[in-house]
Amino acid sequence: MPSTNQSARPIIIVTGANNGVGFGICRRLLYNLVQKNPDDARALFPRSGAEDPGLEYPCTSLTLIMACRSRQRAEAARIQLLELFEKDVVELRGTPADLKRVSAFRANLVVAIHTLDLASVQSTLAFALEVARTYPYISHLVCNAGVAPFLSISWLLLLKQVWKNVLELNLLESVTNPRYNIQRKAMMSDDGLGWVWQCNVFGHYILCRALDTKLAASQTGPARVLWMSSLEARADAYDADDWQLVESAQPYEGTKFQMDLIRAELSRRAESSGLIRHFTVHPGVVYSSIDAALVGGVLARIKVVVFYLARWFGSLHHNISSWNGAAATVHVCLAPLAFIPIFLSAAGAPVSGDNKAEIEKDGLLPVRLHSVTDRMGRSGVALVPFYPWPDYEKEGVAWSIDVKDYTSRSSLQGENPSIEVYISYTYQWMASTRRSVKSITL
Repeated sequence: MPSTNQSARPIIIVTGANNGVGFGICRRLLYNLVQKNPDDARALFPRSGAEDPGLEYPCTSLTLIMACRSRQRAEAARIQLLELFEKDVVELRGTPADLKRVSAFRANLVVAIHTLDLASVQSTLAFALEVARTYPYISHLVCNAGVAPFLSISWLLLLKQVWKNVLELNLLESVTNPRYNIQRKAMMSDDGLGWVWQCNVFGHYILCRALDTKLAASQTGPARVLWMSSLEARADAYDADDWQLVESAQPYEGTKFQMDLIRAELSRRAESSGLIRHFTVHPGVVYSSIDAALVGGVLARIKVVVFYLARWFGSLHHNISSWNGAAATVHVCLAPLAFIPIFLSAAGAPVSGDNKAEIEKDGLLPVRLHSVTDRMGRSGVALVPFYPWPDYEKEGVAWSIDVKDYTSRSSLQGENPSIEVYISYTYQWMASTRRSVKSITL
């Protein structure tokens, strides 16, 4: 079992931390960790595991690692983050004791910036090596960064979906799970891999494996790895024969579905050691720059209005702000592990119809925790079973083949292999575990 020191310094990595949901996660973490009884650390679900002391609140120190592609943008984000922290904690400085607590936390707060480009295996390994040499352990890894190659909206498809949803008396579906966003296909990274797949899935997978030793050494209890999925993750966007999603018309949705598969299998494997725990979270619908190519100007403002209308008419998924979208992630980072479900029994899952028999046959379903917001703008956390798991379990198993032996004897031990060697090895590994692999010329 891992060492547990409730007063130990959390060392948290957030990828893509300079804007959007990643920035909201950083801001919300700081606000909660300085409090005696942080709202986001409250137990929300029934006990599902053994007692876990977790962190001691208020935390007296924190190292927050902003892992970003652009150092310049990250520096600007760090300045903004610390300025917002000072504003956010004004209300927490009511008494001399409160002022002393907040001041002590601020004095022991380290917000570090490390460059990470998930579209480059070399950059990802260099980041992992730098982190491994700089910090004694990692307590949390939030795999948040992601890309979406959106081009435009197909107004014809939009009208078709709206009409279909009207007939189904489910108009909110059109602004919750859009099927009309056109995406760019056949995008390749400089490493010769599917670009969206490498940024969203494989880069984080390499990072997780390369930092395995540092995660296992966490001093705040079992390390927590959070995989950022999406409300739009869908099985019909994933093709096992095009697992890098190069030819897919929906690579964003497909890669997020892959993350669900990987996390579910890693969670199952991690149960035996108890050193590292894996979770799936998603922010719901958040207004951010990831879909900036779809609409701009007046249409962007109209979109925000539509989001607020959807929330007012009952959608819990329209969190809109990055602060509200970060609720599930921060809860999973801070709440006691005993009260964070990873799987649900079939008997406890709200299933119906023919699907129930298939789910009960396997017994357990992985869980995704997601952010929600009510009509009044109050944020919270909910969970939903990952229903496709019984049909795709073998995909998750194949994906989670352990490459730890390679990473441990290469970059993190000082060899620093060339990108060609690493990609060559990676393709050999993939070829041995997947049904179809296209060769590349290095």
